Amino acid sequence: MDPAWGQPAGEPQPSARVPRPRDAGIRAKSFVRPNDGNSVKADPYGVAGTALPADIAFLERTGLPLHLLAKAAAISDRTGIAASEILIHRGVIAREDYERRLAAQVGAQFSRQGPDPGRIVSRATASVDELRAIGAKELLGDRSRLFVSPQASGYARVATLANKMPDTFRRAVFTGQVTLRRSLFEASRQGYARRAVNDLAKRLPVYSARRRLTSGQAVALVFAGLLIGGGVFFDLHAAFVAAAVFLAVFYLASILLRAMLIVMLDISGTDVRRPFRPRRIAPEELPVYSILVALKGEAGQVAHLVAALDRLDWPVSKREVFLVCEEDDPETIQAIRRLDLPEGFEVIVCPPCEPRTKPKALDYALPLCSGRYTVIYDAEDRPHKLQLREAFEKLEAGGERLACVQAPLLIHNRTQSWLTRLFAIEYRTQFLGTLPLLERLGAPLSLGGTSNHFRTELLRAAGGWDPFNVTEDADLGIRLARLGRRCGTITCPTHEEAPPIMSVWMKQRTRWLKGWLQTMLVHSRNPLRTARELGATGSLFFHLTITAIVVSMLIHPFFLAYLAWQLASFLVWGTHGGDTLLLGISLFNLVGGYTTYASLAHGVRQQSGGRSSPIWLLALPVYWLLISVAGWRALYQLILDPFRWEKTPHGLANSSRNANIG
Repeated sequence: MDPAWGQPAGEPQPSARVPRPRDAGIRAKSFVRPNDGNSVKADPYGVAGTALPADIAFLERTGLPLHLLAKAAAISDRTGIAASEILIHRGVIAREDYERRLAAQVGAQFSRQGPDPGRIVSRATASVDELRAIGAKELLGDRSRLFVSPQASGYARVATLANKMPDTFRRAVFTGQVTLRRSLFEASRQGYARRAVNDLAKRLPVYSARRRLTSGQAVALVFAGLLIGGGVFFDLHAAFVAAAVFLAVFYLASILLRAMLIVMLDISGTDVRRPFRPRRIAPEELPVYSILVALKGEAGQVAHLVAALDRLDWPVSKREVFLVCEEDDPETIQAIRRLDLPEGFEVIVCPPCEPRTKPKALDYALPLCSGRYTVIYDAEDRPHKLQLREAFEKLEAGGERLACVQAPLLIHNRTQSWLTRLFAIEYRTQFLGTLPLLERLGAPLSLGGTSNHFRTELLRAAGGWDPFNVTEDADLGIRLARLGRRCGTITCPTHEEAPPIMSVWMKQRTRWLKGWLQTMLVHSRNPLRTARELGATGSLFFHLTITAIVVSMLIHPFFLAYLAWQLASFLVWGTHGGDTLLLGISLFNLVGGYTTYASLAHGVRQQSGGRSSPIWLLALPVYWLLISVAGWRALYQLILDPFRWEKTPHGLANSSRNANIG
């Protein structure tokens, strides 16, 4: 407990209520009351000669206890953080209440609404720097009003300037920094929408999926098609042998990777069962954290989502939550606006423009993010309350090269159907096993679609999300690695809902695999450049975790058909030595593929305390065939409708069986 405030350090408190402090044995001494509204000599906590700074000196006359003001002044003197910010972050006074009192003190007006976006004097559009402005002029006929953010200006600077020149702010209107930033953003919303669509393709075109194939890739595909067709026409048997070797390479690569991960898991295990314990950090010493959630057709999810995000352990005064909706989705917008949104939550409405994708919506809102770190969540997410704390500590300790950390994604409705059981096994294996182990190897990570915690400036420098890639997460992880950055993992999970219905699962998996195909094509445009940027090891892991898996997924049905033909030939007609060798390789790949994945999944389950029965691993052959069906559906869409976003409906889980969260 922090004895000066009567609350645990770092925990947000209701800002409208002034907590009753506990002195915890610290005797209050005499103090001198202010006589000029500027500063006051005070020593209630034994801090001799402490003077109340100008930004809080006037608050004693408005009813705040002087011993709290003196304590804030002492902390400010020790840390260099403004005393007013300390009072706000520790829950003594709400920011809006403070700014209203400051406005009255310096003779300014105060407005909760900020300037009308339609009346703001023209500024440079679609610029992140524009949103950092400290003021904006609003035109009202032949008059104008200057709106000023005292937070952006600096409370101490405003108060000191007003003491020196009392009439400085007589014609100013104070408004919140978030409010001013939002008004400036809305004044240029069409420009920000265009920026969201075009920025990556304009600044870093080599990383954009807007163009499906380069001319070199098109020539290579045509050549491969002619080679296959010619082989089948001139020598069918030789073509089958070549196909068998081709299949064996990709299957063997995946088998060897999983075998290596199994050995690593057996030797060193994972950290997922070690409980995270956050360090005690005062609220004013924590950075602002931005939270982005892209919503479409989620009216039924928003109440639970808002409640889950409000439970995150982060000071209320240090968080900003943007719920990003599409303009043509009035049901979700109205559902949010019917809620009594907690402090720091805002609705951002994205104007309709193509492509209609989640990454486009995230890119639209990204300029609004003022936090040092930014995390994205989905509508159905229920993140662990300490997740922001763990991400912050790992990013702070990881150095500037660590651009992102991925939280594990777990399934809360895993017992609902056989699909959700296999989905849960897949997620647990990926996020509690494969990704943490690949992190140890220094490999580029394919991020999950949610619970990615970024350094905001590095995210912007990398171009944000690709609005034309429908699996923007995997692409961004590889792009960050190519730009010399690293991604890592943390242990505090996010619980998600798995699609329990085949039709819903198929559409979701089609979208994911189409995005993986896009990612493979984007990062294979210039193999030499990719190899140079990723390095030899990183390039190898890229092809093992992306290329080999995508190709194996597509050829899996043909592999099974070819294996059946090989077995029939062996049993009915007999084969010569070469064909027997190929049959042996095919059987090894089949058995090795299933057993290595099942062993990795079982090992992760044991080490992470999973409760799913291993008997469900016997259904993997059926599940993999379904993934192949989704893969071919994805390839068809990539050709005819590459940027189509097949939305996954949420809220299908059987809530009565969701008690297994944990």
